[in-house]
Amino acid sequence: MILSSHEVRWFFRGAVDQQEGLRKWVESISPIERDTGIAVPAEWEGRLNGRSDLYLIVPEHVDMGIKWREGQLQIKGLQCALGTHVFAGGRQGRVERWIKWSYKGEAIDQAFAGWFSKASGAGPRVIEVHKTRCLRKARLDPQTGKAREVSPAEHIERGCALEVSDLKVGTDSYCSVAFEGFPDDSAMHTDFSRFVNAFLEELPDIPISSANSMGYPAWLMSLATT
Repeated sequence: MILSSHEVRWFFRGAVDQQEGLRKWVESISPIERDTGIAVPAEWEGRLNGRSDLYLIVPEHVDMGIKWREGQLQIKGLQCALGTHVFAGGRQGRVERWIKWSYKGEAIDQAFAGWFSKASGAGPRVIEVHKTRCLRKARLDPQTGKAREVSPAEHIERGCALEVSDLKVGTDSYCSVAFEGFPDDSAMHTDFSRFVNAFLEELPDIPISSANSMGYPAWLMSLATT
């Protein structure tokens, strides 16, 4: 499966509850319409069976992410960087276009699972990230760009999502705020910006700037070099 997307994300030291108002913000705000009769729970979910995501560190490259998630190999490549954008409230973030490939099956498991095994003691460096997240998702009308919120579990062909995550790496706690728009069609940049602004207008006073805005590979690289 191949997925192209617009993305902007920010990382913070400390858990979500250490960022005043962040949990309440993602759980309760309703800046976009909701489908009639559709319950849109704002629930926190971890990886299945408590499993962590395992990331390979690709030395000197922040334009590639390689991850093992619940028996699935995911490879993510940076298509292009769209620069620093100013969103609602003067908040700045680095917007990027990414393409992700996902593979799974017995042959994939046999060929690649060993790359992510800590027991092997060989091969590339692996960083284990335990994630618990709250996801808000909206379907975008391809003609008008109008957003309508749906259940996080619903599959949609064109839409945007807000993800707030608690992250644990070893004994250290972090959290992230991320927006994603998909697929990366010709109208997505405008629709994506509108979606991000709708949420950020209601965001409490949290230190969001270009300094802590980056993709997952760049964030993981910063952890690997400290």
